[in-house]
Amino acid sequence: MTVSIEGLDSVLANIQNIIPTETAKINARLSAAGSVVEANVKKHAELTDHSLKELADMGHPYTTRYPANTPHADDMIHQQSGTLYANIEKQEDLGLVTSRVEIGVDESKVPYIGDLITGTSKMRPRNFIDGAFKESLAEVITTIQK
Repeated sequence: MTVSIEGLDSVLANIQNIIPTETAKINARLSAAGSVVEANVKKHAELTDHSLKELADMGHPYTTRYPANTPHADDMIHQQSGTLYANIEKQEDLGLVTSRVEIGVDESKVPYIGDLITGTSKMRPRNFIDGAFKESLAEVITTIQK
């Protein structure tokens, strides 16, 4: 006499049925979290309170010569031409197995982005993307955990 337990095929079928639904929910949260970061990156890149002339009159406060003479934190930048701001993008690759959301600036469209983020011999680094992400982190976690 034997005892058998059956039903694994039913369990697997149920799991396969819920995977797309649950993945869609997770991907929606991931996309929403990306939107939070994108909005904050744009906020960090939209200062318009000083023109180039005003910054020059201040003695170019973001140069390496004047580390304590800045009107804003180094994770905030002034919008001048609008090119950088217009090219802050959120890109999504949301799938059933892997998902990714990236927020950034395409270097081919904004060739100076690397110098702005890492600095040069004359200009201090101003990593507004990292600053915005750090500022967004608590809200990103909350959004993903909903």
